[in-house]
Amino acid sequence: MVPRIYAPPVHEGKDTVELAEDTVRYLRNVLRLGRGDGILLFDGTGWEYRGLIERLEGREGTARIVARERVPLAIPVRITLAQALPKGDKMEFIVQKATELGVARIVPFRSARTIPRRTEDRAARRLKRWRRIAAEAAEQCGRTDVPEIAEPLPFREALEQAGPEAVKILFWESEPERSVRGILKGDAARFAKEFFLVVGPEGGITGEEAEQARQAGFLTASLGRLVLRVETAALAILAIFQYECGLIGALKGKDRDG
Repeated sequence: MVPRIYAPPVHEGKDTVELAEDTVRYLRNVLRLGRGDGILLFDGTGWEYRGLIERLEGREGTARIVARERVPLAIPVRITLAQALPKGDKMEFIVQKATELGVARIVPFRSARTIPRRTEDRAARRLKRWRRIAAEAAEQCGRTDVPEIAEPLPFREALEQAGPEAVKILFWESEPERSVRGILKGDAARFAKEFFLVVGPEGGITGEEAEQARQAGFLTASLGRLVLRVETAALAILAIFQYECGLIGALKGKDRDG
C-alpha cells in the first residue's frame, strides 16, 4: 500500500516537494523507503499528489510529483467543535478522533471550571502538537483536508467564533427539557450546512456560562441521563451529528438525504 503523507505546501507549477524532517525520518526509518519508492501526498487544500521519492539524506528529503488529482471533500456539513480544555493529555485524544470524525475546526477554550494551565511556552508546544496530531489523523483516515485548530480562547470569545449561519448548540448536563434528538428533528438542524458545538470540561459548564451562551444565540441541549467523560461526550456528539448529516453510514456518492 502506498503511504499517504501530509506535506504542505505543494506549490502549483512545481514538480518537486521538500519533505519535513519528521516525514523524512518516518519514510526512511519506519517504512524503510528510499529513492524511487512511491508516496501519496496531500497538502490540506483538497488536492492529492502522487510522487516518487528522489532523496532522503540526513534530515532532508524531496519527492517528485508525477500526478495531481483534485479530490472533493466528502464531508456534507461543516462542524466546529468548541472544546473546553480537559485535564492531562485528553485533548490529544479528542483532536485525533474529532479529525477522524470529520470535524472542520476545533476551538479549545478556557471555562470557569477549566484547571489552570502553566506557561505560554507550554501552551505553544501543546498547540503545535495538537496540529501535528490532526495532520497525522487526516493521513490515516483519508481526508484531503486538515481541521483548523485555533489557539485556546476564553469562553466568551470562543462563543464568538460561531459563524452567522451556524446552528449553535451548547451541551449542558443541567438542561431540563431540550435533547439533542429534539434539536436534530427540527427543520433548522435538518437543513443546516454548519454546526457549532460546545462541550464543557470535566466539571461541566456553569449555569452562568449556559446563560451567556443562550444570550449569544446558542441552544442548550442534554445528551441524556448518563454522565459521560469529557472525551466520550465530544466523540459521541460528533458521531451523532455526522450520522445524521450523512458522513457516517452513507455510501460514496450519496447525499445526506439519500
